[in-house]
Amino acid sequence: MLEKETELKDTSVTTSVDSFEYQINENSVTSESRSRRGTLVQKLKQKPVLMGGIVVVLVLTFVLTIMGVYTYAVARELQAQVIPLKAKAQTTYDLFKAQNLPEAEKTLNELETEFQTVKNTYQKLGFYSIVPIASGYYKDGLHGLNAAEAGLSAAKKSVTAVTPYADVLGFAGAEFTGGTTEDRLKVILGTLEKVSPILDDIGTDLNTVKSELGSINAKRYPETLKGIPVREYILMAQEMSAGAADGLVEYRPVIEQLPKVAGSGGQKKKYLILFQNDNELRPTGGFLTAYAIINVTDGKVEAEKSDDIYELDQKFTKNIAIPEELGRYLTTERYFNLRDMNISPDFKIAMDLFFENYKTVKGEPQDIDGIISVDTHFLTNLMKVLGPVEVPGYGTFTAENDTRCDCPQIIYILSEIITRPTPYLREDRKGILGPLMRSLLTKAYTAPKQTWPELFKTGFESIQNRHAQFYFIDQDAQNAAELANVAGRMTPPKNGEDFLGIVNANLAGAKSNLFITYEVKQTVTEVPVDGMITKTVEITYKNNHKADNCNLEAGLLCLNSTLKDWTRLYVPQGSQLVEAQGFLEEAKTYDENGFTVIDGFFTLEPLGSAKLSFTYTVPYENQTDYKVNIWKQGGIESVQNLMDITGGQEIIEVKKDTTYETFF
Repeated sequence: MLEKETELKDTSVTTSVDSFEYQINENSVTSESRSRRGTLVQKLKQKPVLMGGIVVVLVLTFVLTIMGVYTYAVARELQAQVIPLKAKAQTTYDLFKAQNLPEAEKTLNELETEFQTVKNTYQKLGFYSIVPIASGYYKDGLHGLNAAEAGLSAAKKSVTAVTPYADVLGFAGAEFTGGTTEDRLKVILGTLEKVSPILDDIGTDLNTVKSELGSINAKRYPETLKGIPVREYILMAQEMSAGAADGLVEYRPVIEQLPKVAGSGGQKKKYLILFQNDNELRPTGGFLTAYAIINVTDGKVEAEKSDDIYELDQKFTKNIAIPEELGRYLTTERYFNLRDMNISPDFKIAMDLFFENYKTVKGEPQDIDGIISVDTHFLTNLMKVLGPVEVPGYGTFTAENDTRCDCPQIIYILSEIITRPTPYLREDRKGILGPLMRSLLTKAYTAPKQTWPELFKTGFESIQNRHAQFYFIDQDAQNAAELANVAGRMTPPKNGEDFLGIVNANLAGAKSNLFITYEVKQTVTEVPVDGMITKTVEITYKNNHKADNCNLEAGLLCLNSTLKDWTRLYVPQGSQLVEAQGFLEEAKTYDENGFTVIDGFFTLEPLGSAKLSFTYTVPYENQTDYKVNIWKQGGIESVQNLMDITGGQEIIEVKKDTTYETFF
């Protein structure tokens, strides 16, 4: 029995449970049996791995479920906090727009507190910073929160900077509690010098906003999500933050120079004021019809003298040959007079020429700190805010419409005083500029404080629209004026952009620009080909008023007669004229100050119209975006432009230098 058991044991399969190894007696099993047993062996070997994988999946599923539930809970918490935060931010913005400074400051403080709560809640998701892929999105969120925090800080500091000027800017809140308007101006100019440290802090905050937003990878996000242009919003925020930071650095010299040019600290400044009559349009904005000398101390303006520009020219003894373009129509002139020296549309270039020759005039003040030009729009706009102004010896001036010219009464009366022929010699006929300015300033200084915000706004807009232009002898002051775009410069385009500056000069047409309007159509039909675009510019001029009797013997006021206009188009250098229509003779082209100029003459009759058309090629490389800088001539209120770019049309109103962008 024992031997039999031993024999069976030898012919059987010996199994080791621990090692899962089997010894098979080949004589006792078939090939098929061995195959089944081999499969079983493999399954038993894989079972621990499979079980381990299942356990890992279960653990991961559990962890991800917990993370998901937790993340969802935090997201709901964030949503509950962000919605009212967004509403409060909008409220703060609306309060600032409504000029309610105290309430805006209050809500800013509340906003800052609530924002910290949101930031703390978001940081509950900090574990995502070590999770692949998700860490990038989490860090982007932190960058956004850090940018918002710095933005809030900049906003609070900006309110602090504005507070001393609250009443002048029209904000409710801190009021100037004593003294006259002149005292208020003195305090404002004095405290502006103390704003620089605050500007440094604001600049630091804005640079933080720029840096944090710039760290976000916009390409990580979809172009749109549920109809929201996510990527575009991110790129727009990055661009705006960069612009704000760079803008503060760029415009800081303007704020620093303002007290100096206004005679802060008792440092008197002397300025030559030129009155440009835009009803007789010239390149910088109007015919130089009168001048005045003013002194400015602590913001207070006092007139020293004023006179007719012809009186100044009588004392100008240099014999300079008149430029050909002027002499062609100003046939009574042999020499170049001071009154005609604003021949360049660039105010600085024109005033460089004017001031160089003004300094040769004996008996005129030489210690001039700068030149300021104003036109009829500037005076009229101020009068609309201040109301009627009484000028001793000349009568009352208003901005109300005068039916004799369908224009402001001040324009008609000034024309009566200055240009109407008389049977006797009228002395100091343009000396009214000084008394008029004195009366305007007196009324402004004595105006109630409720008027100052509107007066400030009107003056600022008039300067932006080039109805007042500034030229300084001091280079720092001049640089600041150019940064603020109040120096009347015409700057060549950068980065291969397009440019259009239309410059008109009335060389024989009485004051007919009072009745002339024009509109422009700019057409680009195709994307750039070989680095060039073909462009057509059409200008349509209209005179909507009947002719006046300009016979000197009639002794009537001559405002409207045949216009003889010297027209120039300033376009990017390297442009080539293909065709020009509407000029009396063939158009000329030449390069000037970094531009190519298309030059010619045309005439326009009262109650008539004229059309000029120019087709030319412009160096342009960008195949997707079209960008043109439109320069606005001084002395013109606004010009309507119809933009037709590869079939897409849009009308824009150009009241100041304007940049237009679109896709091809």
